[in-house]
Amino acid sequence: MTASLRDRPEGRSRDDMLEHAARLFAEKGYDAASMRDIAEEVAVRPSSLYHHFPSKERILFEICYGFQRDFNLEVLPELRADRSPEAAIRAAIRSEILFSNRRWSQVRVASRERRSLPRELQAPINALRRQYRDAMAATIERGCREGVFSVPDPKLAAMAVLDMISGLGHWFKPRDRSDLERMAARYGDAAVAMLRGWGAATAG
Repeated sequence: MTASLRDRPEGRSRDDMLEHAARLFAEKGYDAASMRDIAEEVAVRPSSLYHHFPSKERILFEICYGFQRDFNLEVLPELRADRSPEAAIRAAIRSEILFSNRRWSQVRVASRERRSLPRELQAPINALRRQYRDAMAATIERGCREGVFSVPDPKLAAMAVLDMISGLGHWFKPRDRSDLERMAARYGDAAVAMLRGWGAATAG
């Protein structure tokens, strides 16, 4: 670590600090990383880090909440009503996959470490997660009303779609943007096929 970075903590923005902390949590694990480790990663004195964040718990909360807030702001508009239900589902899946690829460390931290937070700090994050799930369910329900989809429980179907997408980051490492776009299109195809045929499969 250079002395110049230690002497200029103001050169690190809060967002920059959170991004470095997210990378550390993603690689090392939240429980294994100390505030001193985070300060080393961010290249500031521990006292400077405490000036911005009173605890490691607060850092984890801001990573998880900030990620989910930004995610909703970017992905939720894709589920708009002026698109067909199929197009809306495909667009939301594409947006989710592209967003998650850009913010992979925060995705990993939010999925693995969120439960380390006390319930009162998990609550606002979970509320944002439900907002996305409910918007997906509403789009699926609209598709059912229009005869495009056939599912007995739109909320359950929404959770199935979201669970399918969340597993992608555990194994898929795109070579380039076109590779990422191809996978997003395939996942959109898979989700739409499932939503179209769910009713037929359960009837059988």
